[in-house]
Amino acid sequence: FVSRSGVLQQQFITEFLLCPLRQNLISEEDFQKGITSDGTSLASTLVQGVTLRLDISLSQPIRMDGMRIAEAMASLLGQHLRFDELHPANEETMDGKEEETKVDQKPKSRKGRNRAIPTRQVMIDPDAEYFTDESDSSSSQSEAGSSMNSSWGEDDSLEAYSLDDDEEDLRRVALPRTLQDCFAYLVAPDSDNLACDKQQAALMELARLVETKPFDLIDMTTTLVRVLLHLEDKFGLSMFADKKWECLLAFGIHAPLDTCVQLVEEMKGGVSLGTRVEALSIIAATAERLSVSPSLAQSSQTKNITAASVGTTSTRLKIALGLREDNDKEVGGDVVTTSQAPVSKTRRWRQPRVEPKTTTNNFGPIAAHMIYALFALMASTKENASIWGGSTGERFLSEFIKTLSIMVDCASAYPSHAVSALATDLFELAWSFHDANSVEVRRSVLLAMATCMQMMPMDVLASNCRMWLPFLKESSMCDSDEECRKLSTIMMGSFADMSRHQFI
Repeated sequence: FVSRSGVLQQQFITEFLLCPLRQNLISEEDFQKGITSDGTSLASTLVQGVTLRLDISLSQPIRMDGMRIAEAMASLLGQHLRFDELHPANEETMDGKEEETKVDQKPKSRKGRNRAIPTRQVMIDPDAEYFTDESDSSSSQSEAGSSMNSSWGEDDSLEAYSLDDDEEDLRRVALPRTLQDCFAYLVAPDSDNLACDKQQAALMELARLVETKPFDLIDMTTTLVRVLLHLEDKFGLSMFADKKWECLLAFGIHAPLDTCVQLVEEMKGGVSLGTRVEALSIIAATAERLSVSPSLAQSSQTKNITAASVGTTSTRLKIALGLREDNDKEVGGDVVTTSQAPVSKTRRWRQPRVEPKTTTNNFGPIAAHMIYALFALMASTKENASIWGGSTGERFLSEFIKTLSIMVDCASAYPSHAVSALATDLFELAWSFHDANSVEVRRSVLLAMATCMQMMPMDVLASNCRMWLPFLKESSMCDSDEECRKLSTIMMGSFADMSRHQFI
């Protein structure tokens, strides 16, 4: 009753106090009993609350509540108290007589011994609404709702409660706050009754925690990457695969070198083909995200090998290979590009200016470290038949070369002499598998060669052309795979264009 609270809450408290006061459920002895730790009596507490309400001049309903409590207290103590502000002059009492007692006013003694206390003048707005004892609950609720926008005493320091509730108090387990908490949640034993909730909470919060770059990120990267890579969906969680991928990619973006080294170490062990391919996909996705802006990053991890090289091919060659788009037509021996959109008759001389946007290639400075980490993996495990042997080995080799091609392509935009060296090494590595029996391996080899051809020095490329040009010519005509034939033809045309521009 004394503390500050909302207007609507004050009305509930007032009605709660008026009930025992009007029904004489409280005696005078109860008023004198202490109700607080410092011994303050009930009467003093109520008087203090009434005083606070009478001092408020901006909120009429609160003043009315204080007057009603004061009149009920006076009636219970055998005194007579009546507020004119609470009972207007035109309102008749139950017995038909008008009362003239006012606030804090005592009758003047006949002998003049006691001087009357001057009454406090209160300005009353005749158009204002007033509360009476006979007012129904509906009018009380409407007036309380109209004054909810202003807090008691017009204190601006009181802030409204937020309506956005994350239901944190309803969770069975608390959300992890640190990377160590996430690790403890992920390795919770199956016997733990809350293991499912802990795993879900860790996967939901881990990526966000990594993005904040906590102080122990480098220390926990190796451990958490290993745990996430081998994590299984034992509880059938929704979005398990997506959240797991998001967490691993977050480590790759914010701790790329440590993540790449740990993934390479995991691929050396006795893991399944799916785990090795997943590790390569994370490395390739990390290179793509670091080389471009996150808003421009594509969701797909790999592209069609033919579409990846068609962009550098002349239009005539695309038409000859059957790769012509719908908007390319040949008219009288000339290639004419037509647009699907209707042609406007208005000639626009000025085009709107577009501000150039520059994006920092964050993968370029660390490209050599990550690429040569994969080269070291092949050099150290080339005799391991469980990794490179059989059909699983051919599948892993094709994904391995394809990942290296994506990484070299992502580093191509970085201004460094190391890019040409990386392209040359990948070209030589891919060429060593050009005669593989697997179609997937031959596709990845041609993709790597087509990617590196644009970045290699012309003298190095021309010195070895006698070795790989006959292979491309034979592959373009005799290869059993259609995509390999098309890609070989495109590479031959691209090399001819490069040679022509070199000597012009």
